[in-house]
Amino acid sequence: MYPVQIRELSPVRVVAIRHVGPYEAADAALERLWDWLRERGPIPAGLRVFSIYHDDPALVPADRLRCDAAMYIGPDVKSDDVVTVREIPGGRHAVLMLEGPYSRVPQATRWLIETWLPRNGQRAARAPFNEYLNDPQAVPPTALRTDICLPLVG
Repeated sequence: MYPVQIRELSPVRVVAIRHVGPYEAADAALERLWDWLRERGPIPAGLRVFSIYHDDPALVPADRLRCDAAMYIGPDVKSDDVVTVREIPGGRHAVLMLEGPYSRVPQATRWLIETWLPRNGQRAARAPFNEYLNDPQAVPPTALRTDICLPLVG
């Protein structure tokens, strides 16, 4: 149903703002992160934008779900009173490249975890993260590209 590749990903050092609550309400954390970035000056070259999920919504109540809105903006950034420096661990990942509106991400993620993993004899090492590959202000929703990255055991 979706294209999936197994890839070895490098760790990524990011700045992040934590959101606690339903994942679909995490846009406020991302907006705060963009505001923080804009206050620092021009948008740096090589900017990468992520959502990092920590909990399984099938097991954790929606009001206790944790995720981080995160960005890679360069190697020298430090934590402050707004952002925390974190690392997205590298390693072997199932990567589903989704083209289309962000509203399709939850369905594609469920398919990756519930259908693709067991069909391919794989196990998840932890919750997935998403990398947003293009600018939603520059392309129509149908052209948005998102890598849904699921860390694998082994």
